[in-house]
Amino acid sequence: MKIKKASIKKGVGGNLEEVINGLLPMKTGYVEVQWDTPHQDHPTHTHPTDEILHILEGSVYFSVEDETVLCEAGDRIYLPKETKHSSKAGPSGCKYVISIQK
Repeated sequence: MKIKKASIKKGVGGNLEEVINGLLPMKTGYVEVQWDTPHQDHPTHTHPTDEILHILEGSVYFSVEDETVLCEAGDRIYLPKETKHSSKAGPSGCKYVISIQK
């Protein structure tokens, strides 16, 4: 799946198995589950590959360019490679699946 523009889909939902099976790349790539502690900050950075993040638990403030959106359980973030972004976990932390699209 080629991601052309950063976007967020609210309320996608799904349990861990459904999310992983839905996000595994069709060709080459992988998924990982990550836990950010409460208020954990990821300063502005980029990635060399397209990524899809699916929030499983908690919340995260996700910023792309000049826009920050609160993402919560069930939300999905589509991020094209080399897109500058940052994030900060909410008060209860954030557990999410990241799909690395190679």
